[in-house]
Amino acid sequence: MNSMNAALVHSFTDDLVVEELPIPAPGPFEALVKVQFSGVCHTDLHAAHGDWPVKPTLPFVPGHEGVGTVVAIGDQVTRLAVGDTVGNAWLWSACGECEYCQTGWETLCPDQVNGGYSVNGSFGTHMLVDSRYAPIIPENV
Repeated sequence: MNSMNAALVHSFTDDLVVEELPIPAPGPFEALVKVQFSGVCHTDLHAAHGDWPVKPTLPFVPGHEGVGTVVAIGDQVTRLAVGDTVGNAWLWSACGECEYCQTGWETLCPDQVNGGYSVNGSFGTHMLVDSRYAPIIPENV
């Protein structure tokens, strides 16, 4: 299986459309996750409607409250393994090198990447996560 279904935003004025997309391959620090559940945050609605001055690039897959199972990892991933349960988050990744990242304020990083906004999110059967930022969900949760 080389394709997945995902809900895409093609226009800030139209409804999301479920389409078939290629399953993305994980990059060096990324993990491919088979999504089991996804919440809908009000931020997703703002993203889909283009409510903020910095708008997402169309088309995109919203969602930053997803949970699923890691099914593949990139060649630099050390923190996650196939079979782990992980989530995606609004702070999908950050540069790790600016003054904000170096002092624990990654949420202020000017080069941060946001899940379901500047990178495709959890409104699909699969999603990518940055292994360095993905929350690991403990067993039995």
